[in-house]
Amino acid sequence: ASTSVQAQDLSGFRVEGRIGWETGSVDTIAPNPDEDEDEEGDEFILASADDDRPSFGGEIGYDAQLGRSFLVGAYGGIDFSDNAMCSEVFEDDLACGELDRTFTLGLRAGVPIGKSALIYAKGGYSNGKFKASYDADVTDNEEDEPGEVLRFSDTRDGYHAGAGFELGISSGVYAKLEYTYTDFGDGTYVLDEDEELALDMDTDRHQVLLGLG
Repeated sequence: ASTSVQAQDLSGFRVEGRIGWETGSVDTIAPNPDEDEDEEGDEFILASADDDRPSFGGEIGYDAQLGRSFLVGAYGGIDFSDNAMCSEVFEDDLACGELDRTFTLGLRAGVPIGKSALIYAKGGYSNGKFKASYDADVTDNEEDEPGEVLRFSDTRDGYHAGAGFELGISSGVYAKLEYTYTDFGDGTYVLDEDEELALDMDTDRHQVLLGLG
């Protein structure tokens, strides 16, 4: 009888699936080809774009409860999305960025509430697959050929941070609501062989996730 009124021990391995909604954004910086060094003008052009899409993924982890008032844990996860963000850079030339999959490794710390609930904060390393393209399809006159579409693909190292609320449904099942921010940093994509024109694209993401584990 005394055991039944104590808070549940949240220590142990866990595995979860999750779905959610995310907003991805990309800021593109490029040298201004129309800038005249003898006149005042902007040296760089800044363009921004964002996109809202659903996402899904999973996570595994291990938590250790320290007494009744604190919990620490480690986790690894994977998320998938198809965010596609495009913005005009020069006239109608389009620079696009697309997020694909993301691997995460991190730590979390939380405070148990009541018998089976947990409030926690999390943070760690993220590795995202990022695709970029540049479509120079605008010409100065009708005799010019349309510009080709340049495509790039790479992986980005970054970080994530977030917080959430977890509720035990039974002794072995929990549900959670979580917010996570991810910064994938920036990447440089050269558009010509002389490296006179290059795009710097900085990408981040906001997620709200529902999980069951």
